[in-house]
Amino acid sequence: PKNTKNSIFQKYSRPFPILESSKEFTTKTTTKGGDLTVVSSPVFGSNARSEGISDSANNSAAAVSTLLSPPIFAFTSISTTKFGEKWHRLYAGADGWTFQKLEHAIMGYDGPTLLVIKASSKQHESVTLGAYTAAKWERNKRDFFGAPNCFLFQLVPTLRVLKSLPKMGTRGGHYMYFHSNTNTQNLNPSKKDELAEGLGFGGTVRTPRLFIDCHLEECRASSKDTSFEEGHLGVTPSDDPFSSTFSPSGGASTSSTLHIESLEVFAVGDKETIMRGFQAQNHYRDIADSTLRNARTVDKAAFLGDMRNGVIETKAFAHRGQVDGRAHGCLKDDGKANG
Repeated sequence: PKNTKNSIFQKYSRPFPILESSKEFTTKTTTKGGDLTVVSSPVFGSNARSEGISDSANNSAAAVSTLLSPPIFAFTSISTTKFGEKWHRLYAGADGWTFQKLEHAIMGYDGPTLLVIKASSKQHESVTLGAYTAAKWERNKRDFFGAPNCFLFQLVPTLRVLKSLPKMGTRGGHYMYFHSNTNTQNLNPSKKDELAEGLGFGGTVRTPRLFIDCHLEECRASSKDTSFEEGHLGVTPSDDPFSSTFSPSGGASTSSTLHIESLEVFAVGDKETIMRGFQAQNHYRDIADSTLRNARTVDKAAFLGDMRNGVIETKAFAHRGQVDGRAHGCLKDDGKANG
């Protein structure tokens, strides 16, 4: 039949998520009800199209269905229900290729997020990998945070999912890491604390297992730690001793250093979860903006006070001293009394 293709398309493509912008949640203005701001991903492509169909309420804005995207097909085969039908992109490199932009985009969002990295090795081998976490991001903890409901994954060159391991005493539990500036020690300010500066999962605070540096240029991935299942991430080691990726046997952890080509963070989950996440982020940003405004007001008042009191040398208020001198019967410029 003529409409068989469309009916099969709608039946099987609908569970795959639509990639959308987060603007409907993060801006004060809203679009027409049901309108979607579809985005194109360097990894997943643009996977939505308008079908020109109306729903039972004759709402044509709801007529959007997903196109087949092999990376999304591979990824959602892990768990379709976990990630929901719509992914709202929190950050992409096009938003600003700086760690500060990334930090602003994800901080305060209280819900599951999906980090997707497209990178290449020195041998120009393509790698797509990342991480999923249900815990919110936290700034400058100087230690790991998060919960076991997370995992690492790789889509290219091979599909691999590495689940988190339970914490056993002091072993493991290193799930999420975020350190945006290398702090100094109080006792010796000239000595840095040597914490890794960037974003990561697993490993240690100096060498996370999956790590993005603060310049968003390099991604390091290793094959073993105590917080996630063992498995290679990045370029698969070679058994050829003459290969640049050769890894001798013996169970030692291997690592890859990759050049980041694209970086994205998506808010995932059901509609209610995503809405609560953005509400928390908006509240977080309102508090941050209010704190910044208050700090600027206090700083300005303190600065002007210091200038008036002579803490900061300036001639801006010198005329006030001369006026005060005349009022008290003296001129400060020549020291002669007039009374």
